[in-house]
Amino acid sequence: MVEAGYLLEGDDPAWLSGLLDCIAREHWRGQSSTAFTFDLTAKGFVLGDVTIQGPPEIGDHLRASLAVVSPEGLNLAYGSGCAPVGTVSELIFHRAADEETFKRTNSGVAADVLRVVAHSGTGRGVGLTLVLDQVRKSMQTERRRWTRCAAHIGAGLRLRAMAHQLASLDGRPIEAIFDGGGRLCDAREGATSKSARELLRAAVRKADRARSACGRLDADEALQAWEALIRGRWSLVDRFDTDRRRFVVAVRNDLRSLDPRGLSLRERQVAEYAGQGRSAKEIAYLLGAPAASVENSLRRAQAKLGLRSRVELTAFFAPQGLRARLVETAVGGDTVLVGTIPQLDESRLTGLSAAEREVTALLIAGSTNQDIATRRATSARTVANQVQSVFRKFHARSRGELVSRLSIP
Repeated sequence: MVEAGYLLEGDDPAWLSGLLDCIAREHWRGQSSTAFTFDLTAKGFVLGDVTIQGPPEIGDHLRASLAVVSPEGLNLAYGSGCAPVGTVSELIFHRAADEETFKRTNSGVAADVLRVVAHSGTGRGVGLTLVLDQVRKSMQTERRRWTRCAAHIGAGLRLRAMAHQLASLDGRPIEAIFDGGGRLCDAREGATSKSARELLRAAVRKADRARSACGRLDADEALQAWEALIRGRWSLVDRFDTDRRRFVVAVRNDLRSLDPRGLSLRERQVAEYAGQGRSAKEIAYLLGAPAASVENSLRRAQAKLGLRSRVELTAFFAPQGLRARLVETAVGGDTVLVGTIPQLDESRLTGLSAAEREVTALLIAGSTNQDIATRRATSARTVANQVQSVFRKFHARSRGELVSRLSIP
């Protein structure tokens, strides 16, 4: 399935159909499923190509559901801050209106839907849905494997946007070329140093082992070995010359954007993912970087921005957080960026007890469990239980993910 995500030939509808065909054959055999592309724009969610496995009405119900669900429901399920893997019931059924909308639109078709979301980081994404005959939560194995698969599909989407530059082995984004045996044939740009060449050579060999008959026997080990990005810069793609000889090329495929706050590229990358509620471990896989390096980058980004905690960093980079609300203004001849962080909307805390509301506010402010216990004159154990209760009610797995979810307007 990962290989199908990296195919560059054909148009997007054909690529999407081939991807779902592979998924249906290898993972969701005999079950109704869909795949679709989408764009996140200033106006919201825009549905693109749709392909299905199953009866034609599955596609009609998908379109109908996406057309009537609330903007917040769409953000929770497909926005840039959403969890990559989860069931619709986990994500939006705590919103009564969206639950009723889903049940009415999908009556007799689906009791629930497992959906996987792959973001390219450029506003484009792919949604995969599996029709379920009963309401359930996503399983740990599903979350672990599909989160990694989504990272590859997102990388594949970015590669498809530059496919015309990769038609020739001389294409500018290609920075290293290896033959079918893993021997380096050429290196340029960022791949010329000895350490970069050795790193890429090892990555090519690991990916080839993961794709071998033996390597495919253990899905988790194969996904761990084959990285979507190597050191946050390169993706590996098969290319063939006119004689059909296979080459593996390392393509520069990172997200590059200038940052006015003085953050380095790596610091900006990890901060953006933190704003989506991703853990340091998940960010490490998404960027193909050591976990320690991710932690260091998060600390440096936090220090450069003058933020007091990881929670504040997450709140700053959340999809609708302070960073998205900054405006430029002139003060005393200087140009400065000004923004505000609104108080928590009480309507967002419906369903929490008074104690849980206070704990939630303190969590978002960056307080530790012990600090909250001291402030509330209670035990740390009691606070820990309240924190877990809040996480369950918001379907969050961490403080960062809680902040990301509460930031969606």
